[in-house]
Amino acid sequence: MRVLVVEDERDLNLLIRKVLTKAGYTVDGCHDGEDAQLHLMGAEYDAILLDVMMPKKDGYALVEELRRRGDDTPVLF
Repeated sequence: MRVLVVEDERDLNLLIRKVLTKAGYTVDGCHDGEDAQLHLMGAEYDAILLDVMMPKKDGYALVEELRRRGDDTPVLF
């Protein structure tokens, strides 16, 4: 299972990725909404862990764009 972690607080992002990786998940991480959008255009994910308040693009705007283009990847805020 491949998971994208989008969290602007770098220490928390690293911690979440480490825990998920140890649990057996393949994990990518990024620190803002625009970077997340690029990750999502270049790869498929089974789930997204998404911060709401981030620089450049907030979590709600990112999910809105995903849904508009037909991406129904599960998102946990």
